Amino acid sequence: MEDFKKIEERLARYEKENRKLKHKVEELTDFVENASVPLHWVDGTGKIIWANQAELDTFGYSKEEYIGFPISNFHADQEAIQNILMRLVNNETLHNYPARLKCRDGSVKHVLISSNVLRKDGKFIHTRCFTRDISAFRQEQQRNRDLMLVLEQQAAIIDSSNDAILSKTLDGTITSWNESAERIFGYTSVEIIGQPIQKLLPPDRQDEESHILSRLQNGDQMEHFETKRLTKTGRILDMSLTISPIRDVHGNMTGLSTIARDISEKKQEEQRKNDFVTMVSHELKTPLTTIMSYVQLLIKNAKNEDDFDFKALTRIHAQAKKMTSMTHDFLNLARLEDGKIQLNKETFALHTLIEEITGDVQILSTKHTIRLVDCEEITLHADRNKIGQVLMNLVSNAIKYSPMGGTINIGCQKQPGKVKVFVRDEGIGISKADQNRLFERFYRVSNDKSGGITGFGIGLYLVSEILRQHASKIEVESEENIGSTFYFDLEIQEG
Repeated sequence: MEDFKKIEERLARYEKENRKLKHKVEELTDFVENASVPLHWVDGTGKIIWANQAELDTFGYSKEEYIGFPISNFHADQEAIQNILMRLVNNETLHNYPARLKCRDGSVKHVLISSNVLRKDGKFIHTRCFTRDISAFRQEQQRNRDLMLVLEQQAAIIDSSNDAILSKTLDGTITSWNESAERIFGYTSVEIIGQPIQKLLPPDRQDEESHILSRLQNGDQMEHFETKRLTKTGRILDMSLTISPIRDVHGNMTGLSTIARDISEKKQEEQRKNDFVTMVSHELKTPLTTIMSYVQLLIKNAKNEDDFDFKALTRIHAQAKKMTSMTHDFLNLARLEDGKIQLNKETFALHTLIEEITGDVQILSTKHTIRLVDCEEITLHADRNKIGQVLMNLVSNAIKYSPMGGTINIGCQKQPGKVKVFVRDEGIGISKADQNRLFERFYRVSNDKSGGITGFGIGLYLVSEILRQHASKIEVESEENIGSTFYFDLEIQEG
């Protein structure tokens, strides 16, 4: 009986150990089957005999589509899998062998394979393969390579640019400096990086940087901003700056990038041209005044308005007046470029000024009817002569660009505290492309219908600048073959 009891105890112990062993096998099986790392076995013929769920999920296959098939079916590079199998047959252990595996959806994943072989009595049983998906890492590597290539290209562009390109912090400390900046300003990158941008600013422009920063923070564009900068030798340069904000990944402004172009030579050329225009205009002014005086005297003494002499004198008067207006435009342009135009404001009736303008321009054409619309009882405080020049330019243009005649309306629309003044014609109209550049200096509309119309492209530029000095802006609405309307606002003098 005692021996039987010992046998029972031994059997109970074996049964307990067997349960523990079975539990551990279940845990180990669950660990392998449901591990997050892809695992598979391949037999000596190269067929997949087992794969865990992570392996199937990684490549998108079901067990029926994966297990039992040659592992080579799933490799994108046959040379790589043949090399893997050969080395495993030769009893090598592989660590992080790079390969590319095909997914069910047709994509290819980059992986690293670590594997060795289970053998019994020297016989190949199966491989033990761990597969690590590194596709995201490889994609990130490629993105980094692409980014580095872009950065290298940008650096090459910056270094080879003829313009000075520099960057600075928000407090004005210079952080980068290209070769052209060194050539233009005279400072090497070692000398200037880490220095305040104020080193490049003339004494009278030390506050300019804070103004620029304020504009950029308000969302303004800073393109082709003309200013002056100081070189290492103390020379003052005329510069055109394009300044852009540098932002971090959250969109916060962290610095400023500046492209600086030396326009000193261009400015000197413009000055020489302005000096020439001023000289010629002054030389023309005296003989034109004399011609106008004698023609006016002859017209006054003419006996018959219907004879040829009177008509010829009237025509001479109109053309001389046109030339006088042209020389005035040139002189005003030169003064504007030199910053010498000043406003002499006075209080005046708008209707009276418009009547004077229409009386003058009516001499230029008999084919047009000029009509005044709702401009009575409007008083302005502005530079009367310059507003007259604005209206003269607009009405003269309306006549020029309405070669077939028609009605030209000069009108006013009262608004709270201001008046909208417009000049409307029934002429050839202006294309959208030309409208975008219409108020640039020396720009002229060029098309088949305007071919015979003379001019220098400065009238509307002067109009734009005069109105800008009056805190106003010239606008245009136009349709080809229908006509154009030019308009602007001016504050009304109350009381």
